[in-house]
Amino acid sequence: MTDMLGTLPPESISRIRNEKARRYLSSMRKKPPVPFSQKFPNVDPGALRLLERLLAFDPKDHPTAEEALADPYLYGLATVDREPSTQPISKLEFEFKRRKLAKDDVRELIYREILEYHPQMLQEYLRSGDQTNFMYPNSGVERFK
Repeated sequence: MTDMLGTLPPESISRIRNEKARRYLSSMRKKPPVPFSQKFPNVDPGALRLLERLLAFDPKDHPTAEEALADPYLYGLATVDREPSTQPISKLEFEFKRRKLAKDDVRELIYREILEYHPQMLQEYLRSGDQTNFMYPNSGVERFK
């Protein structure tokens, strides 16, 4: 990305949480950005403007989905009346990603995913009482705390 976007400014690097990534990016040799029009000479300038915004390294510079759909390049593709917008998803919704899982836990999750496509088997499984509450908090078993 830095070959295309150039060296990141210090304020963007400072917002990166991972210490190793910050050190690595800070130690990189300085690179100028490559104009998208130079890299993609036969592409519509409107598409390139949108692409630059979408590929910005710093998430604060990314357009929201609503803003991207309202971009002039995408005119006519989105119908604002039919495109509901909402607040961003809370980071708490992704708390499950922070848990350390044993091999048996992964097997259990895969099995549960398979059961999602077989509702009757899922109900039988949930009635059996032999399950964790990792994906189904109301299952009654308190294995993950």
